[in-house]
Formats: sequence, structure tokens, C-alpha cells
Amino acid sequence: MQKKYPITAGFTLIEMIVSLGIFSIIITTAVGALLVLIATNQRLQGEQSAMTNISFALDSMTREIRTGYNYYCAGQPNYNAVSAEAIFNNSDNKHEDLGVGTKNCGTGRGSGEGLQGISFYEGGDSISGVSNRIVYFYDNVAKTLKRKVGNNAPQSIISSGIQITDADFFVTGTDKLTSTNDFEQPTVTIYLELKEAREEKVYYLQTTVTQRTLDL
Repeated sequence: MQKKYPITAGFTLIEMIVSLGIFSIIITTAVGALLVLIATNQRLQGEQSAMTNISFALDSMTREIRTGYNYYCAGQPNYNAVSAEAIFNNSDNKHEDLGVGTKNCGTGRGSGEGLQGISFYEGGDSISGVSNRIVYFYDNVAKTLKRKVGNNAPQSIISSGIQITDADFFVTGTDKLTSTNDFEQPTVTIYLELKEAREEKVYYLQTTVTQRTLDL
């Protein structure tokens, strides 16, 4: 009697090729989606870092401006690093440290002004001596916002990973010292255009600060 062996089923070559093709498509799609998620996560982390940094800088700046007084807004053309530090230098008797000059700039930064910002007296007593003015200004060469106290060198208040592509300081209502017809409380509006250094997306921020001390 002839012995019968069970028939063992298997895959044909065509079935194997089709299976490998489907598997490759699934893996390629999954890996592509994963890479997109990783890139999106990195981009969102960069955006969050930029927004956190600029929000902290704006909060610190607006707090000092709000509690300060005698706002003086000015702008200058581009200067080298040494001259740029003197945007509000003591040689200008309208806003020297011992003066009480004020100045509006209702139209913001002029087309030829690479430097523009605001100078004011600190509201508290943490800065002593005659050089007690604080200055915040935009430097369009360094693409950053800088803070300057008295005669000290200015320091950037923005992370190196952020570029301020445009900025304007609008100041109104500072004429109380020179005009009896000024019934507007001093107000500062700060407009910023910025981007994270690794991205091309531009963000737009604007905030308005009113002087806390009443001068009406």
C-alpha cells in the first residue's frame, strides 16, 4: 500500500511579491508621517520658545515703561556699534539725564531711522545718581531690542534665536510739560514683527502701555 503524505500549503512567488509591495507602501507611509510629526513638533517647540522669550521681554519692558515718566521718543539713522549706544546720549539737552524733556512720535519709526526707541525716568528708586534714565530701542542692524540704563552699554533683551525684523514705538500724550492743552495721558504703543531664526514665518505683536502716574 502506497503511503500518502499530507500536502503542505505555501505562498507563491507572486503572493510574496504582492505582500512585500503592500508592506513597503505601509512602512513608507508610516515613516513619512512620523518624520512629518517630528518636524512639526520641532517647529512648534521653536515657535513656543520664541513666543515665551518675546512675551517675557515685552512684559519686563512694558512694566518699566508703565511705571516710568517723562517719555522721550526718538530715532536715528544707522550707526556703528559705538555710536548706536548713544541714541539717547547726554549731549542732547532735550533728554539728558538732568533734563525733563519729553517728546511724542505719533507716526512711529521713520523710513530712514535704523534706531528708534523710548527714554524715560524709572518710577522707583533702584537706579540712583544722575544717569537714571532707562532706554528701550530697536536696532535694525542687529535685529533686536536693546535696553540701556544711564550711561551703561545697551544689552539685548531678546534671545539670539529670535530676529526682530521690524519695530515701531508710537508715543503720544507727553506734551503736558510744555503745553497746557494736552489732556491725553502719556501712552506708548509697541509694534513688533519677528521670526524664529530657523523659520521664515513672521509673527506680529502689538501692545499698548499707559503711564500709571496721572499727569492730566
